[in-house]
Amino acid sequence: MYESLKCVALRTVKYDDSRSITTAWSRERGRVSFIIPAGSGREAQRRRALMQPLCLFEGESDIRPGRELLTIRDVRPLYVLSDMCCDPAKAVVALFISEVLERVLRESAPDGRLTDFIFDAVTRLDAMRRQVGVANFPVLFMYKLGFFLGIEPDAGEWAPGRVLDMAEGRYRVSAPLQGRWLDATDTCAAVMLHRMSFAASERLGIPRAARRRILDGIIEYYGLHHTPLDSLKSLPIVSGIF
Repeated sequence: MYESLKCVALRTVKYDDSRSITTAWSRERGRVSFIIPAGSGREAQRRRALMQPLCLFEGESDIRPGRELLTIRDVRPLYVLSDMCCDPAKAVVALFISEVLERVLRESAPDGRLTDFIFDAVTRLDAMRRQVGVANFPVLFMYKLGFFLGIEPDAGEWAPGRVLDMAEGRYRVSAPLQGRWLDATDTCAAVMLHRMSFAASERLGIPRAARRRILDGIIEYYGLHHTPLDSLKSLPIVSGIF
């Protein structure tokens, strides 16, 4: 039975000489994988363009019990990315975000609120006009994604001078005797991300060194509470550029 799926593309890998596999996150089915025939014709090229990392697309998929690799037809854009494909900085961020999502979204169950967040973030990245917002996007996106993954620290526990216990994922009056923790300055930066919107991120300049330190801290935090991300291929590129 064919079912309409609304998706964000995460990763495409070669399957054999005539096919590839595109992994995506869908509103209706959660994580899905499509088997895509190769080809040099106009339609094949259009489909590949619509299913590049972080592109939003929809199509009709043949859903059958027990089938892991799905087919998809009538692929069309959900949102036309007007800037992400031609802006080098946005393209790097898109590659990084898609790699993060491919790594952390292992569960197949659909999640409407998570999907809304991802779709909204993609369109906001594409629409950003200030470079500072693009530079801030990776750290802000990853922090806010933590809420939907159930690992975001409870900001209600924070007060000036408190530190973030990385292992416990909570704010403390004093540093723990063992384990990794963030000092009061970096903890304050984490709380700032909790309060910041994507729109506000275009108006706030974070020093490059501080942004790298924040990103390193978030990567470490994900490794402690969800999924190791320190081996992401795009991480050195993002850290080097931004």
